[in-house]
Amino acid sequence: MSNPIRHIRESLSLRLSFSILGFTVGVFVISIGFLFYKSRAAVRQSAFAQATKELDNTALQISGILQEVETATNNTDWQVLEHLQPDSAYALSIRILELNPNLNGCSIAFEPSFFEEQGKYFSAYSGNNEGHIETEQEGNEEYNYFEMAWYKEPKQKKRACWIDPFHDYDSSNDEFEKDMIASYSKPLITADGRFVGVISSDLSQKRLSTILRHENFYPNAYSILTGTSGRIIAAGKDNPSLDDLERKDCIVLSKELGNTGWMLYIICPEGDIFKGYNQLIYIIISIILFGLLLMLISCYVIVSHAVDPIHLLAKQTDDMANRKFNERMPQSTRIDSIGKLQNSFGAMQESIAGYVEELKRVKAETEHRNQDLLAAQRLAEEADHNKMVFIQDISHQIRTPLNIISGFAQVLRDSLAYMDKQEIEEITETMLQNSDDITTIVSHLMTSSALESNKHISCNDDVACYNICWEVVKMIRLKYPDTVTLGVKSSVDEELTIKTNKECLVKILKELLNNANRFTQSGEIIMGCDMANANMVAFSVSDTGPGIPAAESERIFTRFCKIDSFTAGLGLGLTLSRQLARLLGGDLRIDPLYYNGTRVVLTLPFKSQN
Repeated sequence: MSNPIRHIRESLSLRLSFSILGFTVGVFVISIGFLFYKSRAAVRQSAFAQATKELDNTALQISGILQEVETATNNTDWQVLEHLQPDSAYALSIRILELNPNLNGCSIAFEPSFFEEQGKYFSAYSGNNEGHIETEQEGNEEYNYFEMAWYKEPKQKKRACWIDPFHDYDSSNDEFEKDMIASYSKPLITADGRFVGVISSDLSQKRLSTILRHENFYPNAYSILTGTSGRIIAAGKDNPSLDDLERKDCIVLSKELGNTGWMLYIICPEGDIFKGYNQLIYIIISIILFGLLLMLISCYVIVSHAVDPIHLLAKQTDDMANRKFNERMPQSTRIDSIGKLQNSFGAMQESIAGYVEELKRVKAETEHRNQDLLAAQRLAEEADHNKMVFIQDISHQIRTPLNIISGFAQVLRDSLAYMDKQEIEEITETMLQNSDDITTIVSHLMTSSALESNKHISCNDDVACYNICWEVVKMIRLKYPDTVTLGVKSSVDEELTIKTNKECLVKILKELLNNANRFTQSGEIIMGCDMANANMVAFSVSDTGPGIPAAESERIFTRFCKIDSFTAGLGLGLTLSRQLARLLGGDLRIDPLYYNGTRVVLTLPFKSQN
């Protein structure tokens, strides 16, 4: 089907079926669209509730860990203040890790030169290395903890606070740790209000990140924990970005973790939330499309059966519009309006077909008579035109040489005494040539008249082929004797004779030579005689004139035909010559293989003499 849109527009059944289907689809789209909208909102609301619940659970877990760290630190600071001694600081830092194995480390740092015997820096640090507690003194020129955030911030704020995760310094390797830690730092202030140092408990960032992974939640859901500066300090996936909080295709919920200044975010991609919902939509849409296709097919079958007579009426009407009245409308057995319409149309079609056949017959007779009248009129007009042209042409062809002869006769009458012999001969030659032209014209007219009344020529003359060629050549006076030569070339025996009509043969050959003489201004004119085959003799006249175009090689043999309308002659010479040739049993034609001018070939039947 090259153009389905056009086919649908032209098919009433398809248009009605698609109209019904379109209305049904509209109702389905509105109803199911509203249902999907409500169900999507419900799924989204459920996702919000579940995400909120997960956020609260995560916040509760992290708050529990942070509370554990805060409690451990708060339960130890007063003991440090009661025992302000280096050994007590070491013992208390170890004890806090023993009682709280989830802590990564604990530092009890004092002001510069607080213990003079320990020098400027003294910080009792204990670290939990996979269950083994190691204790050392922190602080030196390379690790100036006085400038570290976990020491400076509680000192400045004079209250306990959480420090965003950082890389701690490892004095044993003289480099910073790869893993980050978050610290809960509390200032050590004596009863009289004097600041003596800071106790800081460390929590591994890895532990926070582990809590943020939601294995029982949506597959791609994760949490992000940001610090007081807004920087990510822990995340439930690799390579997190703050740009995730601005994603339009995710549900993002947040919650602040107590007085830490940290924010907990949970990010739920809508692809996970609506995965099951979308799968259900695809299934429902597939079922609906399949149902609509079945409905379209059913509607088409039902409607097609109902409107088939209308299609038939449309086809018959189109045939009548295209003048096809042979096909008849079949009778319908239906008794409804469409059946009655079909039968009435069939009766009307039969009546119209009868009138049309009668009109065709009358029209054919009228056209035939008109054609006869037009043909007769054209013949009459053509005959009248040819008559007029012929009269004008023959008048011109006769008047021109007569005027020349008359003019030169007056010259001779008035000036003969003053003219020399050469001038007289030239004038006499011109007068004789024009006299010959008049004689030729009259001869052509008489020959044409004779051929019209006599269709048979007797061929009882014995003609010598070689001699007849020279005989005709001697009759011709060259029009351009200074530039043209005339001769005979024969390949036949001089004794060869044929049985024909000598007078007609001479007329044909003379006409061919006269035509060559008229159009050849330089070169040569050759009369030839050869054996065409065992039964035919070929006479030919070849010249070096302008030649005859191949397209005109047959037309020049028609009556009154001249290639150049301004040349002398009536256009009868070649026509009469061919007629005579055929009456003699031969033919006359132009040689198509000759290119130096024109060669006309006359073939006549040959009969050997015993």
